[in-house]
Amino acid sequence: MEGAQCCRGAPFGDHAPMPRLVVVGAGVFGASLAHRAAGEGWETVLVEQHEPGHIRAASGGESRLYRCGHGDETLYTRMARRALPLWRELEAEAGEELLIECGLLWLARRDGGWETQSEHRLREEGIPVERVDPAQCLPQVYSGHLAFALLEPEAGALRAASATRALVRCAQARGARLVQGRARPDGDRVRLDDETVEADIVVWACGAWMPDLFGDLLPVRVSRQDVVFFGPPEAGWSPPHMACWIDYEGPFYGTGDIDGWGLKLVADWEGPPFHPEDERAAPLPDAAEGTRRYLRHRFPSIATAPMIQAKTCQYPLTTDTHFIAAPHPEHSTVWLLGGDSGHGFKHGPAFAQTVLAMLSGSEPAEPLWSLRERVAGTGLRTAGVRSPEPI
Repeated sequence: MEGAQCCRGAPFGDHAPMPRLVVVGAGVFGASLAHRAAGEGWETVLVEQHEPGHIRAASGGESRLYRCGHGDETLYTRMARRALPLWRELEAEAGEELLIECGLLWLARRDGGWETQSEHRLREEGIPVERVDPAQCLPQVYSGHLAFALLEPEAGALRAASATRALVRCAQARGARLVQGRARPDGDRVRLDDETVEADIVVWACGAWMPDLFGDLLPVRVSRQDVVFFGPPEAGWSPPHMACWIDYEGPFYGTGDIDGWGLKLVADWEGPPFHPEDERAAPLPDAAEGTRRYLRHRFPSIATAPMIQAKTCQYPLTTDTHFIAAPHPEHSTVWLLGGDSGHGFKHGPAFAQTVLAMLSGSEPAEPLWSLRERVAGTGLRTAGVRSPEPI
C-alpha cells in the first residue's frame, strides 16, 4: 500500500497516485494539514466531532499570539517566520483579515535570559527586532522591574477561531471533505459512529482529547488556563496602536482590545489538570486574583477596570513543550500530531507543511517531535511557574 510505503520513509514517485489521507481533528494543526494536503492534490477527509473553531477546542476563542521569539530554539523561530507568509496567503484565499500585525513586546526582567537569547536568534535569522522604551508600545505601562523591552514589530495576534474556520473552509474549497462525527482508533482505521473509514494514512490531531485516545503513548497532560478580559479600555488600548506583550518570567501575556473583547490578560503559570469536556465556569479565584494584581502593577491607570468576561481554555502540554508528530509504534500508517503546549497556534500552516513532507517521505521525521522520553522543561511558551519576584 502506498501509504505504508510512505510512512517508512520512501517518497511517492512522480507518477504514483496521491494517497488518501484522513485527518481526525479540525483544530489548527489538523485543519492546517488538511488544507495543505488538499492543496497538493491529496484525497483528504477531515473529521471533527464539533464545529471547527468551537469553544472547547484549544484552537477556539478570539485570539492567539503570533511571534518568532523562541529563546535559542532555531527550529521554532524559523517555523514561526515561515508561517507568516502562509498566514497572509490564507487571508487572501479566505478573503478576510486573520493576522493583526501590531507588534509584540517582550518585557525582560533581566539581561541574559530568554529575551536576550531570542534577540540574538532573531537577529541571526534576519527577523526584525529592536530594544525600545516600552511606553512606545503599551499605553501607560509601568516599567519597574524591567531590564529592557524587546519589540518584534512584525508580530501580533491571530484571530484564532476565525483562522481555524478559514483553514477548514479553504481546505473544502481545495477538495477536502469534512465529516462530522466522534472518531475512535481501530488499528490503522478510523471508527465513526456508524462506519469505519480506511485510508493510506491516518493522522490523529485531536488536541486535548489525545490523552483519552492514546494516553499510554503520549507524554501529554492537559492543564486549565483562564483568560480574563478587562474593559472597556480607553482610546489607544487597541491594535494597531497597542502591541501584544509577553512578560516571560511573570509569567503573564496579553493583548489590547481586539474586536471589542476587551483588554486580554492571561496568567501563564501551569494550571490544574483539566479535561476538555469539564465545566468551564471561569475564572478560578487564583487566576482572577493574579490577573487583577498584575493589572494594578503593570497598568496602574486602569487598575480598577471592570472584569467584563472570562474564558477557560486548555493547554495539551508535553513534558518539554516540544510538539508531537510521529508514527504510531504499532501502525506505521497512523500518525499522532499534537502537544501544542499553548504555543502551537502560530505555527499551524508551517508545521503542516513540514508534517506533510514527513508523511510523503520527502523529509525525515523530526527527532524533537518523536514519542521519546522527554526531560521536563517549560521554555517554549513562558517560564510556566509563578515568578518569585514582585510582579
